[in-house]
Amino acid sequence: MKLTSIILENEVDKLAYGLGDDFKVLAQGIEKEFDKADDPKEGIITTASLLVALPAILGIIARIGRNVSKFVRQTLGAKPSDPSEAEQYFAEMGELADKLHHLYIRPIEFAVKKFVKDSHKAHNIANGIFHVIVAIMLIASGVTAIKALQAKNISLASLESALAAVKGGEVKEYLAKFF
Repeated sequence: MKLTSIILENEVDKLAYGLGDDFKVLAQGIEKEFDKADDPKEGIITTASLLVALPAILGIIARIGRNVSKFVRQTLGAKPSDPSEAEQYFAEMGELADKLHHLYIRPIEFAVKKFVKDSHKAHNIANGIFHVIVAIMLIASGVTAIKALQAKNISLASLESALAAVKGGEVKEYLAKFF
């Protein structure tokens, strides 16, 4: 599948370098699952679902990494004056997650600005539209996870369940801020 190859070659390799071989093995396993899919549409939906969830996934990894680094530093009692390399890496990963999120919203915001002149309102509407897309992908991930479980494809079911959890958390966070 060409779309999967493009994604895996461009962004995942950069992350794999920092996260180690485990992430690369996981990415290769995902690509194999897409290639084995009976229905090519499911592979495309899963790929799109993974892309939509990527900023949230990176954000979660960055938050966990920063907290672990902070906990280790506090536990060991070391208080370096400069941030450690790990903390800098996780900060950069958090910035990448934020940039990806804005990269996804920018085209939606561009279209919304054709109808809404106030840039603040246009941004809020674009953010809402993006989260509706995330919610749709959440439903698609749930459906694919159920189909994968029925087909006894545990790895795909696990991937889709994890993606559904990430997207569900993102939609919940958006709704909590909204209300």
